[in-house]
Amino acid sequence: MTLQSGLVQLVILCSFVALCPLAAGYRILGINTSPSQSHVIVQDALMKELARRGHHVTMVSPYKEPEQVPNYRKITVPMDPWATDFTKLVFDTSNSRWAMIQILPEMLRFSAIPVNKTLRSQEFQRLMKEPEGFDLLITGIMNDAVFGVSHMLNCPTIIVCPNAPMAIVNSMVGNPTPISTIPNMMVGLTNPMSFWQRIVNLGGFVFDEVFTATWKHYQRKTYEEFFPPGSPRPYIPAMVEVGGLQIKDKPSPLPEDIRRWIEGAEEGVILFSLGTNLLSSSVPPDTLNAILETFRNIKQRVVWKWDTLDMPNKPANVMLTEWLPQDDILAHPNVRLFITHGGLGGIAEALYHGVPLVGIPLFGDQPVNLAKVEKEGWAYVLKHTDLTIESFSRAINEVLHEPHYRENVQRLSLLFRDRPQSAMDTAVYWTEYVIRHKGAPHLRYAGADMNFWQRHSLDVLGFVTVLTVVMFKLICLSFRWCCRRRVSKVKKQ
Repeated sequence: MTLQSGLVQLVILCSFVALCPLAAGYRILGINTSPSQSHVIVQDALMKELARRGHHVTMVSPYKEPEQVPNYRKITVPMDPWATDFTKLVFDTSNSRWAMIQILPEMLRFSAIPVNKTLRSQEFQRLMKEPEGFDLLITGIMNDAVFGVSHMLNCPTIIVCPNAPMAIVNSMVGNPTPISTIPNMMVGLTNPMSFWQRIVNLGGFVFDEVFTATWKHYQRKTYEEFFPPGSPRPYIPAMVEVGGLQIKDKPSPLPEDIRRWIEGAEEGVILFSLGTNLLSSSVPPDTLNAILETFRNIKQRVVWKWDTLDMPNKPANVMLTEWLPQDDILAHPNVRLFITHGGLGGIAEALYHGVPLVGIPLFGDQPVNLAKVEKEGWAYVLKHTDLTIESFSRAINEVLHEPHYRENVQRLSLLFRDRPQSAMDTAVYWTEYVIRHKGAPHLRYAGADMNFWQRHSLDVLGFVTVLTVVMFKLICLSFRWCCRRRVSKVKKQ
């Protein structure tokens, strides 16, 4: 069930135990401890909409939620400080693929820490003792140890995946991922792949398997501390793509200061954000200086997500804000360009609202996300290691003044919006479907229960190969035996 195969968030429908009674308004628990706030934003959008539609929703995450929604209860378990060191580490290593690989085990180890803290918190322990219980658990990736909560609640589980599926996500549903046709997200390739690119893609597949094993190792340690022995992997029946889940049908009113700044910009506005993981204040000084000097020399105003309210040498046409309603800003007609790190959520929002991009990828899936939209003709991609006043100015001016960037994204925006059911309606439908049908085991793909050898028929091919060799050997031996007998008869005569 594909809506937009490139720019998607995934809702993975899964079931541990499903004995939930049907009701007009279900009790739904959401848990997401991801260090990436943008991942939580996507799941939170679904949780709030479920609450608006009459379900009783509780959401547990490290981030405070200012929006008040009826039937929606927010429980915040703060995360330990980490972003500054992580951002500096990414900037120091993202130009070296080997260096990024070296820090991955530490990143994956860190991802288990907030899960551990949340499960141990008094707030969570009180939640588990509530007599009403819950009909459904919704969580995100990088929260595998949370899956055991479904056993405690005796209910099915849904996983919201906010980026393109990695091997660990595909393995949950047995989603076929042929190495020859599915580019690995970590190597930055796009289809069609040449022979040599397919060799590189094989390396990406091996990396994914190592990544998955390391991820499971750290999550399993946390899982086994809280739950009976067993695997933290779920068995799940289907995967549904719901690209743009966090995008609102009707934008919310902008904060007054941002609204005045945008509407007062005669030459339009540029939105600049490096996402929720990376702190702009950790940008290397030379790179920051190139960005500031470029902004100082353009006519447009800039809204910049900056983690402090202080910036040395700030240009007069730049507005700083620690947090911004990104989707609502991109919906404003005066926004002409979005400068982004290439997170899938931001790309989906820009596509929906028809705003072209200048992309500065740093790590993870960002390079391949931006490689795809660059190929579609609505983004100019610039490596942060190549960012200078000249290169950054050239990128901005080209996207602003070459009409094909905006024409392409507006054409694709129409395709992205043209769907039989909105992303939110689709996600809510399948959420309620899982509850109604007790985990929906009838949707489970048989390949999910096969190992790698079985799923790719390597065991069958191996058997046929051995059988063919044996038969060939037997034929050869029979032929030799017949020849010898014939020769023997001739000699006797």
